[in-house]
Amino acid sequence: MKLKLLTLENFRACGRLDLELGSRLTVLLGNNGSGKTSVLDGIAIGLGAVLTHLPSVSGITFRKQGDIRQQHNLLAPYTRVGLEMSSGLRWDRIQRRDKSQATAKAIPPATGLKALESYLDETVLDPLIAGQKFQLPMMAYYGVSRAVLEVPLRRKNFPKTHTRFEALSQALAAQSSFKSAFIWFYNKENEEHRLQKEQRSFEVTLPELDAVRLAIGIIFPDISNPRIELSPLRFAVTINGETLDLMQLSDGYKTLLGLVIDLSMRMGLANPHLADPLSAEAIVMVDEVDLHLHPSWQQRVMADLLRTFPRTQFILTTHSPFVVEALNNLVDDTLLAYFNQINVLYDRMRDIEWDRRND
Repeated sequence: MKLKLLTLENFRACGRLDLELGSRLTVLLGNNGSGKTSVLDGIAIGLGAVLTHLPSVSGITFRKQGDIRQQHNLLAPYTRVGLEMSSGLRWDRIQRRDKSQATAKAIPPATGLKALESYLDETVLDPLIAGQKFQLPMMAYYGVSRAVLEVPLRRKNFPKTHTRFEALSQALAAQSSFKSAFIWFYNKENEEHRLQKEQRSFEVTLPELDAVRLAIGIIFPDISNPRIELSPLRFAVTINGETLDLMQLSDGYKTLLGLVIDLSMRMGLANPHLADPLSAEAIVMVDEVDLHLHPSWQQRVMADLLRTFPRTQFILTTHSPFVVEALNNLVDDTLLAYFNQINVLYDRMRDIEWDRRND
């Protein structure tokens, strides 16, 4: 799945916004308060309809009246999020102000969810019931709270097994938790150790774990041997021969490493049948991609993510001049055709600001 077009109507401060999305990268530039995060939240609400239709997964939706645009202390009759995929598949979600007839008359004809649900039935649910192979659509949203990593202190009540649909659990909640990735890594390491013991070979590895290790190695070449240690319970890595707890790393290291581990874990869990899970299609949103990163790292973070996840569509926000400078480097990069289309919503996001001036 790849997004092509986002439409927001009466969404928070936005009267109307039609935004074309790059097939590989979209970067939203703007100062704090310009509405960048609201765009990501709108996409997450639209994609929430995908999760809601799948088993054992709950998607996010509107915050009742909290997402409806307010002008002069009056709420608009409705708010709408519409999405269109590169395949032409379209759907929308609408939140009404109330159930009155006046509100109903003010709402334009809706696209609805039938086409989306039919697509998911055909590509996911029907093959699942028939016991056939299928590719689970992958999506994730990383908000600014990703800087706060939650690591369990004890192994009590750790689940022993993981289903494919767990890859989408809380995937669109911007307040993502590292705890699930930690538990998954712990269980997979135990499974890998059992296989190595049974086959009497340390060469035996799990493809899902290898995918996480590979992603870490590409973006963090100085990090090796990511692992769970038991006493004390922690996620440990080796940097220049020294063992360090993940929680001991700098905020920039910790924030980006947590994102890479979580995303690669989800991709491996979602589609374990793939030889290269990191190359599966995915839609990933990252708010303030420059969060806590050193300026030199801000300049390369986009290229690192694009290379590590070669078929992922990234939608990022930033107000960092170093990230903006890196966009020019991407345009000059010999991999430009590989990166494909790069869309940038410049400066203050004119549609939203125009509406504010006319409030």
